[in-house]
Amino acid sequence: MMLAAAGPEELLALDDLEPWADPAAHPAFKKVTSGLASREGVRELVLALFPVFTGRSRYALAAKVSWIGLDDGKEVFADLHRALTVPAADADAGWGAVAAALGVSREELESARAGGHAEADDLVTIVRQHGLRSAHEAVGVAWVLDRRLPALFGELADALATHYGVAEEALTHLRYRAAGGPEAEAQVRHLVRRYLSDPWAVFEARRAAREVLWDLTALFEMVTL
Repeated sequence: MMLAAAGPEELLALDDLEPWADPAAHPAFKKVTSGLASREGVRELVLALFPVFTGRSRYALAAKVSWIGLDDGKEVFADLHRALTVPAADADAGWGAVAAALGVSREELESARAGGHAEADDLVTIVRQHGLRSAHEAVGVAWVLDRRLPALFGELADALATHYGVAEEALTHLRYRAAGGPEAEAQVRHLVRRYLSDPWAVFEARRAAREVLWDLTALFEMVTL
């Protein structure tokens, strides 16, 4: 029998304090946000991230609707609907605009989507697998991605505008995602309280969160900045 050392949110919050737990604190990403990366390096980072957050990959977290309750599933589908109907929420167009502003060609984007870094493919695969296996593992993924990405996208947008000459109109999607941070935080905490109901579920959620973070870290470390 597994015993809980603390509540789910407390344990997840302790994981947040680990040095590897914040992708925005990774040295490669900090190099970009501080303006020390080369423009070519920033282009490489965008190309590495493009297949992770665009195309079918942007719907990866929707896999948790296979397991969660009807009301929560409706909210996930509402997110998908916004992605298809709100121009600023369109990840394909948004990341494409960022890439174009950095001089990335359409052919380069299609090449990145078709055969990017193996680490990008692994990250997408891991996210999907956890979402399909159980609600609590999907919540672990959401704890690190849904909560962390808005801040990460906001910092990236600031850096692109400040240090790399990217016009504000190309940053619409990143700004949109950044602005949704508080709402995403509230939604994820609701999911934690509802679906991390026993110590084993919490353990598996934390493990899923770590695996996704490690994959994202590995992807950052493949980029030459």
